[in-house]
Amino acid sequence: MKIREGFISNSSSTSFIITNKTDKNLTLVDFVKENPQLIERYRDEYCWNDEMKAEYTQESLLNSAEQNNKTIKPGDQEMIFGDEQGTMIGCVFDYILRPSKWYKNESESFKWKVDEYLR
Repeated sequence: MKIREGFISNSSSTSFIITNKTDKNLTLVDFVKENPQLIERYRDEYCWNDEMKAEYTQESLLNSAEQNNKTIKPGDQEMIFGDEQGTMIGCVFDYILRPSKWYKNESESFKWKVDEYLR
């Protein structure tokens, strides 16, 4: 039996459910291409210096989407995980896809919602 000593924190895990609203197969890459405002919001809110802004670009987010690409069939809901993946797309999604009274969680071909739970 393992005994953990020291500080223990509750943490949560977040996943995002992206729904394809079209009648065509789409991908995570399509989602990022259709929603460039996501990386723009992330840069505005979380990139505090030029070095971070140079790292978090639409191009780098597309590269991360390509490395983690998934097909989302018409009407399907695909679960995409947050920053616990350690990927750029997971990090950006974890902060930007959350519900907001200022931003709509929907685009022409997609809609999304958050699913968060304690672990």
